[in-house]
Amino acid sequence: MRGKSYLAALLFSVVMIPKSKAQTTSLKLPQAEGVSSLQNPLEESSSSSKPMQVYGQIRVENMQYLTPIPEQPGLTYSQLLSARLSLLKETSILDFAADASGGTFFSKGQSHTMVHEAYMSSRGLGNLKISLGRKKKEWSEVDHRWNLGLWQPVYSIDALRPEEEGLAGLFIDYNTQGWEILAFGTTFNIPNMGPDIREDNGGLAADSRWYRPPSRDYDFNSNINTISYKLDIPDQLDLVKNGGGAMMGRIGNKESGPWIVVSGGYLPVNELILKRAAYKNISADKVDVTVTPEVTYHRIGSMDLGYTFGSLKASISYLADDPKEIRPDGDLSIQKLKPLQAYSAAIDFSMANILVRPITVQFEYLKVVGGGIQDITANGTPDSFTMFDSRLKFTDAVQVKLEGQVATFFRRPFVTRFKYLYDYDQRGSLLNTEFLYYPHQKWAVVAGADVLGVQDENYDKSGFLNEFRANDRVYGGMTYVF
Repeated sequence: MRGKSYLAALLFSVVMIPKSKAQTTSLKLPQAEGVSSLQNPLEESSSSSKPMQVYGQIRVENMQYLTPIPEQPGLTYSQLLSARLSLLKETSILDFAADASGGTFFSKGQSHTMVHEAYMSSRGLGNLKISLGRKKKEWSEVDHRWNLGLWQPVYSIDALRPEEEGLAGLFIDYNTQGWEILAFGTTFNIPNMGPDIREDNGGLAADSRWYRPPSRDYDFNSNINTISYKLDIPDQLDLVKNGGGAMMGRIGNKESGPWIVVSGGYLPVNELILKRAAYKNISADKVDVTVTPEVTYHRIGSMDLGYTFGSLKASISYLADDPKEIRPDGDLSIQKLKPLQAYSAAIDFSMANILVRPITVQFEYLKVVGGGIQDITANGTPDSFTMFDSRLKFTDAVQVKLEGQVATFFRRPFVTRFKYLYDYDQRGSLLNTEFLYYPHQKWAVVAGADVLGVQDENYDKSGFLNEFRANDRVYGGMTYVF
């Protein structure tokens, strides 16, 4: 069920919802020199208006996949021009903030736009902040670290570069250094976004190497039939105007000492489910299938326990959800999302006191129980055909990340980012490595590679690492920060 983002037009529905920045805004502001973007708090120092702060980043990138796909030779190479812009504006009574990005693939003739955050926030209420718009919050450690998309939606036009997006609605947040309580309510929800899907000669396709189309083989009376798919997209408002609510509480300071965060809510599932109608053509070995996206809800809860001492942070996290089962009408079938429980442990620390140059290190482990998908009929019994069988990319994985400056050339920093992930359920691994050289404070030369592999290609053929093992790639480009 990964990668269904024919709903890209939904992005523009949030552009008109302003958003703001309070004492601890979650906007990631590009950093001119160093490792990556960072979270800069905006202090409410006075009640007077201030000039608008503008931060941005422009990137030009060439990407080459090492293995061509015969059916889609045009996806072997791409050229991307992308930009990101963050705006902060303080007035005497309100703060406004926005974070948006967009890009154009020259070789594909495609463009995309995303509003990551856009909100307005109250001022002058002390520790109380009332915000309206799309805003990121720290609902769950495991959801954030592994980009599960269970609490907050995920934008993943590139599956190896997913980005967590904010929920959209009303936030009432009382936040002090020692404790916090947050209430959230909304009348609409923006789902996960990925590559645009289209009909293509009876199948479903996308101009992306990260889209997994459903199988076109269907067993009908012990005969293998060919499925011909069609899309039936409902009114986009019907997919967006689904409300919900959640609460979050924190005790302790996440910057020092012990802390605990508990969150719970009843919200739309960020990943759309698929309903389908199948019509058998008796005169041919063919099955016509019409696919329609729908929204379901889930109860979701999570708990994080952690301890922070200086540059060392250790945490354990638990998340569980219980999706609502929807029964289709008549001869239709629909996806039933099975409940899941996710467990995670993580250790973050900096080696600044050990090495000459600062290197940050992260060790993380994820274990997911449940989380399957089963297509069911109108009476709730399993259907003989299931389009997709898993809700998540990784279910039993460990990963290590390193990031920091490793050298200096001509008195300018040379930075590296390294991530290695191994999934025991899939018996496969993912390696990401990237190098950045800053010849100038605002310029960076970028080069990197991504390598996917499995131990046995015949084991877990529908697993993410096996499905996309041919997507090894190298890339390079330049980034300008302002």
